[in-house]
Parts: sequence; C-alpha cells; structure tokens
Amino acid sequence: MDVETRIGLIKSEPLEEVITEDELRHLLETKSRPKHYIGLEISGMPHIGTILVNGKKINDLDKAGIETQILLADWHTMANNKLGGDWERIIRASRFYRELFSIFCPNTRIVLGSDLYKGNDDYWRMLIQLSRRVTMARATRTLVIQGRSEKDVLHVSQYVYPIMQVNDINALDVDIPHAGIDQRKVHMLAKELFKDMKMREIVPIHHHLLPSLTEPPKIEGNATKEEIVAAMKMSKSKAGSSIPILAEENEIKQIMKSAWCPLGVAERNPVLELCKYLIIPLEGKLTVERSSEHGGDIEYISYKELEGDFVAKKLHPVDLKDAVAQSLSRRIAPIRKKFESRKEEISKLFSS
Repeated sequence: MDVETRIGLIKSEPLEEVITEDELRHLLETKSRPKHYIGLEISGMPHIGTILVNGKKINDLDKAGIETQILLADWHTMANNKLGGDWERIIRASRFYRELFSIFCPNTRIVLGSDLYKGNDDYWRMLIQLSRRVTMARATRTLVIQGRSEKDVLHVSQYVYPIMQVNDINALDVDIPHAGIDQRKVHMLAKELFKDMKMREIVPIHHHLLPSLTEPPKIEGNATKEEIVAAMKMSKSKAGSSIPILAEENEIKQIMKSAWCPLGVAERNPVLELCKYLIIPLEGKLTVERSSEHGGDIEYISYKELEGDFVAKKLHPVDLKDAVAQSLSRRIAPIRKKFESRKEEISKLFSS
C-alpha cells in the first residue's frame, strides 16, 4: 500500500486533525510500521462513541499498516476519582473494556496501565523528569482532558494525570498518539516536552467526538475549542446524553425519541452527526423506512444528500430518529447478546 493511500485511511472519518500531515507523511516514508496508542479512562459504562467511534478509527489505522495499541488507564481512573476510586471495581471494569475492544479491534494490543507501570522504575523516573519541566499553570490548562475546568476544586492526583499521559506515550514507544479532539492540549504538551528533552518525535491525531444527544449547552464566548467540545460531547453519566453499548432495542428507541433534532436544523444536530460520523461510514448507508403517504422508503449512501433532504424538510426528525435507532440497534445486537447473561453484574460496576 502506498503512502498516500495509507494517509487517506488514517484521515478518514471521524478523524478531525493530524499534527501535522507533512510529519505523518515523513513518518510513513521512514518507518515501515509506526506505533500508535490511545488511552482510555475507565470512567463509566462505555457508550457507542467509546467503542464504535474509537474502534472504527483504530481499525482504519490497522488497515493502514500502523501497530495499534489501547492503554486502559486504570491508574488515571483512580487519580481522577472515577468509579469512587475503588481499585477492585476499576480493575473489574477494565477487564470489561478489554473484552469489548478485543471484539471490535481484534488486531490491537490492549495494555492495562497497572501492568505497564508495575516494577517499571524507568517509568517513574521519567515521570519526575517530565514533571520538573511542567508548571502548575501549564498543567492546569490541560484539565479539560479529564472533563474538568480551571474553576473546579482539584486534588493533587489530578495534576499528575496529564504528566502520566505524556509519559505513557514514551513508555509505549509511540509514534502516533491518538485521542478525541478534547485531548489536544496534552498531546501538544507531550510534543513540546519531547522536543525540548531531545527524546522523540510524535505525530498526534485527533478524532471527532460525538455530541450529547441532549440540547447543546450555551457556551461562554471565551471558551477554547477543547472546552467547547468537552462541554458538548456524549457523557456516560448524563441521562439521555448517549447510548450505552449494551442498550436494549427499546432503550435505544426511547433515547433517540428524546434526542435533540429540530426540524430542518443541521447545525450542532447530534442525530445527523451520528449519521455522518458513525452510521454511514460503518454501514455504508442509512435506510429510512416510511409509509407511502410520507414519501416511502429511502436509502442514503451520501451524508450530503441526507443533510440536504433534512434541511429542505423532506425528511422528518421522527423518521430520521427511527432509522438511526434501528441502525444502531443492529450494530450492537451481537455485543448485547454476548453479554446478556452478565448485564446486571456489569451494570452494577458503573452504577453510582
């Protein structure tokens, strides 16, 4: 596969940014199989964005000849006080994440943070070296990566978190750190630190984050792009914001029924974004079933055509939501079935 084809795969939906494309091209020209990684905090029941969006991008990278890795960040979960900071609960939840990603990303190496750090003196030595070069003010500016803001009351562990992320990139010998666009600040910190310390060159990539299915929040005028994305993204903890990966068909229909999708409005429309970044890229189409009096069934293979019909009010939100619910239910049905006997046990892991 030639370099331009590989770049095309890497940049395909839902990727939003490469820092930089020239550096990516040089990396692919000089290294036959670069190493990738994405780190995931174990913060709640995974939703369709966690698994399907991340999974699609990871598999694109695998097809492009990149060595893919997922770090299940159990220590980061504790540092950020998620799942009550209960270590045994975090480990059990991490095992569930590992099972899910083993299904969706079978060619990807999956690493637990606790396995990476155990007995690894070099990791802790480098953590201190990196920490010595980061001011509290700079660490504070990365807080959006943890779903926090500079206004929050924070613990010291939450300031260590971004330095651990930087160090993970080094410890896993990563060329291409990957995350949602809300993680941009920590990747730029890593890029600068590695350059200053003459350690390594990295090419960060960031994918689009699915927005919450609820009405978009009002954003302050001075908010950064990362803060806006973090405020709007799907949330595991907010009811109606996302679709859990083990959701039953009726549950998906109810969530979609309440989703924010004003007639004829495309801007910041979360239902349309599901079509653009998830359904059409994965399924190749969206089939809308309608009665003949409402125009009959229609199949969209182009998101542009779908959006055009919606804006022109040729496609009603109720019909769009029904089609999206059916598509998502079919996509996660095999996973739902696989974990059916353990669903109650798994749900308890993530209950507050």
